[in-house]
Amino acid sequence: MAIHARDVSRTTRHAILVLTLLASFLPATALADDLKDGRNALAAGQTEQAITLFEKAAAQGYAEGRAGVGQVWLRRRNYEKALEQFQLAQRMDPNLALAHWGAGECARRNEDCATALPEFQRAVELDHKYPDAQLALGDCLTQMRKFNEAVTALQPGLNWGKWRPRFLVALGNVEMARDSLRDAGIYFTQAREAAPDDPITNKALGDFYLKRGIGSLAIPEYEKAVGLDSTDIDLRFALGRALAFDQRYGDAIEQYKWVAERNPDYSGAQLALGDIYYRAGQAEPRYYAEARPHLEKYTQLAANDPRGWSLLGRDLYYLREKEAGLAAMKKAEQLGDKSKDMYTVMFRALVDQKDWAGASAAIKKGDPSTSDLLKLAQVNAFLGNSAAADSVYRALIDKDSTSSDARFALLEMGKAQYRKAQATPDSVQRAAAYAVAIGTLTRRIALDPNNDEAYYYRGLSHKELKQFSDALADLRQAVTLAPTKGERYFWVAVTLSQAYPGCPPTTPSCGAQDSTAAALEVFKAMVAVDSTSKNAAMAYQQIAFREHLLKKDWNGAIVLLEKAVAIDPTNKQSLIWLAQSYQNAGNKGKALEYYDKVLQIDPNEPNAKKGKELLSKTAVKQQ
Repeated sequence: MAIHARDVSRTTRHAILVLTLLASFLPATALADDLKDGRNALAAGQTEQAITLFEKAAAQGYAEGRAGVGQVWLRRRNYEKALEQFQLAQRMDPNLALAHWGAGECARRNEDCATALPEFQRAVELDHKYPDAQLALGDCLTQMRKFNEAVTALQPGLNWGKWRPRFLVALGNVEMARDSLRDAGIYFTQAREAAPDDPITNKALGDFYLKRGIGSLAIPEYEKAVGLDSTDIDLRFALGRALAFDQRYGDAIEQYKWVAERNPDYSGAQLALGDIYYRAGQAEPRYYAEARPHLEKYTQLAANDPRGWSLLGRDLYYLREKEAGLAAMKKAEQLGDKSKDMYTVMFRALVDQKDWAGASAAIKKGDPSTSDLLKLAQVNAFLGNSAAADSVYRALIDKDSTSSDARFALLEMGKAQYRKAQATPDSVQRAAAYAVAIGTLTRRIALDPNNDEAYYYRGLSHKELKQFSDALADLRQAVTLAPTKGERYFWVAVTLSQAYPGCPPTTPSCGAQDSTAAALEVFKAMVAVDSTSKNAAMAYQQIAFREHLLKKDWNGAIVLLEKAVAIDPTNKQSLIWLAQSYQNAGNKGKALEYYDKVLQIDPNEPNAKKGKELLSKTAVKQQ
């Protein structure tokens, strides 16, 4: 029994020792399973399951688990969160190559290879056979145009068995970056031959063809890559780019939508969709509304990328949200966008806001259409740059003198020449300037004889040169073509008054059949179509004078002169005649009222002073 007891005791002790040893291995085994399962879930695209497993490992203090969480966020393209996890992993284990690769990869994908480079270098120092880190290191060196260093970094990978095709692709990218397309093509072809069923090698050849501008050859390579891995959103996005380049926009949109639906934070897909819809809007405006949500999302995802703000600003402008559009374009400009299209649209927005100086500056960086050039000429005119405006108009006319734009340019140029003549102080030079305007407007009328403005300004130019017959012919034609524009009648009447004052319409010795009597009828016609403008005030004044004051019909004159001063209360002549009419009609209070209004404007006006004095003397005598 004693021997048996000792045997049992020895057996028991052995069992306890074995169980203790097994128990000590259980956490490590569980950890290994969590990491392995997390990696498998990530590879299968099951990111929620992967992050749960990696978090479980990280909670036990394992840096690989924390780096695994970073990999999930990297897959989701949330680089800020990914970087945070990789940096935590580095603090947990400074010698974990995966953590350094991850931090570098976040920077690389944000196009910051200067920051990424030391992280990749540290990763390959810690792990001399780390393909992802070696490839990323080579890519950053390529982007930084350190081509020889990139080749040196990538060459070892050619001896790493199954990784050889990926390194051939990377070397091809180096050659493509330094424009050695022949050598690049050789590398990409070798890569695909070495791994015909690897989506990466097919994508690389597609990238090569797209770089050379051969979208039709790139598409089959991308389609094969997608067929080999239909869940890879990068491959789908690359296929979308090739389809868009080949102008197969419907198919491209389908691929981009697939990417955006599976990962709304995939910024490239949002920008691509916004860009395609924006460009489609130029042919079919309804697409501008479809572009907007994608561009707004992109500006949230990439707030410092000027491309998104530039496209969004232009899109909002065409959606008639011009202030918001202009603000977005200005932000894009601050961020460095130099798109000619953006500056052209910005010019239009600034013209709408009547910011002439800003518009003039913007269009210098844009690519103006013909209609933009017409606006530019008007902007120069508003700024007083008549020579610049004239230059733009002449360029449009020289381009196609018979086009509608040329007709508009001729009209605006003729009007500008008329205004320039008006402002010319020297009488000889002024007459010459009016003659130039007449020549331009005559050319405009020859292209289109149905434009009232051309006749109107040519008629005014003839009037200033005292060429009354020609002036009347043009101004009357302007009335015929625009019978609702009161100013056309007004200047016919003024010209008649100046041309043959007092001449009966049928007196041959006058040399014409027009007279002041005819002018009176035109003034009446004028107020029938325009009773509120300052020209109408003058017309009422002239009708009152010719039809009532000259006939001493004071009450009739008062009715019309009251209308005149209601429109233009600062016209001294109307106020004087109204005061005199009230005085002659026996209404001394009203007469004094209007004489006082004249003297408020001009204290030394002689007629008002004399009229008021006369009223005062009369009042004294009556006392």
